[in-house]
Amino acid sequence: MDRRSFLKIIGAGTVAGALNPLQLASCTNTKGSGGTRFRQLDPLDFDVAVVGAGAAGIPAAIAAARGGARVVLIEEDTVPGGAPVDMYVTFVCGDPRVGIFNDMMQELNRRYPLKGTPISGFGKYGWTGNYHFWLPSAFQTVVCEMLAREENITLMCGATVIDTLTHDAGNRTKVEGVRILRGYNTLQDIRAKITVDATGTGLVAAQAGCEFMYGREARSDYNESVGIEKGDSQPQHCTLMYITQRLRRDARLPFDKIPRWDALEADFRWIDAKDDPQAMERRDAGIFLRWGQSVVCPDTLDSIAIAEAHGEILRKIQPELDALHDAGFGVHLAPKLGVRECRRIKGETVITYDHIAQGTMPDDKIADARYSIDSWGLKDLPVHLKQVPPYGIPYRAVVPLATEGLLLAGRIISGTHIAASSYRVQPICAAIGEAVGTAAAMLAEKKIPVREIDLRKLQAALDAKGLFDVYKNSDNH
Repeated sequence: MDRRSFLKIIGAGTVAGALNPLQLASCTNTKGSGGTRFRQLDPLDFDVAVVGAGAAGIPAAIAAARGGARVVLIEEDTVPGGAPVDMYVTFVCGDPRVGIFNDMMQELNRRYPLKGTPISGFGKYGWTGNYHFWLPSAFQTVVCEMLAREENITLMCGATVIDTLTHDAGNRTKVEGVRILRGYNTLQDIRAKITVDATGTGLVAAQAGCEFMYGREARSDYNESVGIEKGDSQPQHCTLMYITQRLRRDARLPFDKIPRWDALEADFRWIDAKDDPQAMERRDAGIFLRWGQSVVCPDTLDSIAIAEAHGEILRKIQPELDALHDAGFGVHLAPKLGVRECRRIKGETVITYDHIAQGTMPDDKIADARYSIDSWGLKDLPVHLKQVPPYGIPYRAVVPLATEGLLLAGRIISGTHIAASSYRVQPICAAIGEAVGTAAAMLAEKKIPVREIDLRKLQAALDAKGLFDVYKNSDNH
């Protein structure tokens, strides 16, 4: 078996909920009492297919649709939204908040502030000196309404991608869409001029045979100035988020029974056991976002490993859940384990720590970014090396090697483990997604290869949307 065929099988068969395409192929020819077990629908054709309706995929789909493309947005969950909806990552880290993502932030503030009135001084870019989070249901509502307003988008939920449609095109593999399990017993090919992998796992790219990185590299692998001496396969830690809410008027947070308290108070700030109880009671909104417990999942590509990691967290977290319940608080656990890192697809360039730390703004920049190096599990990096200036995301990092017709969006773009710990957060993933969706529409309209895009025209289009406004002036750095 050649490398490409092997990666296609691994890519589909090891992700939670996915089916091995070889196993599925045998099922299509199996007769049961009700006839053929899987029925095949006629293919559907689009200009752009975006796989993954999360922080990167939603802006990608909207941007492509606004660029005149006929778009299909494919999501394996039954609702769109991604991490805020199913992992409760409802506090937004990183910046800039621009474009479609900022539109979402402004709508959340206007309609769903937890204290009942919009946050004052939210500003043009959706930010104040305080910290804010919103309920998962608010994210879900706003996202669904934003997508519904776009006539050029067909949304498919509960659709599992089981294979990537490809053919050999000389020295590259041409991606022409994906095959989905639509519902529970129906197969359908979704064909597209340009496909965008915004899965967060790199599933589409892996099925196409793209080379990918996983775990922590040695610093010598990409000539990084920091990092570990010898690479390993350890991804960032996984976390189970939860929201805790006061149920009794006399309820007080049981700091004495929860030794490590790391929570965000609604529309105010971080809280901990050192806070003045009386001052806290005066400002307290009664609802908190909590970074529950974190564990090492040895393989975020493996369904069993993910289930075991989730079980381990539940066992670790149970004493604090009991303490909160006894103190008069209810707890809403996130439906899904928060997975920070999976595959990173190798592209025409690899973003490194030094690219970020030096504030590199490449000639092919398609998105601005700024967030500290935040690699959960990498403990030996000095604090002063974690703080970084604004930097740019290059177009070459969203173009996978040896592949045509495929673009990357979100945390799976081409970068090292350390670099990805900075750009993996929602505003940056969204900016990348909007840029990639804009590029996809331009490519589909011109029917040109992804490497032949007019970068200056793309950058001008992104600039016209205000995506580069935050860091244009030196006093914003």
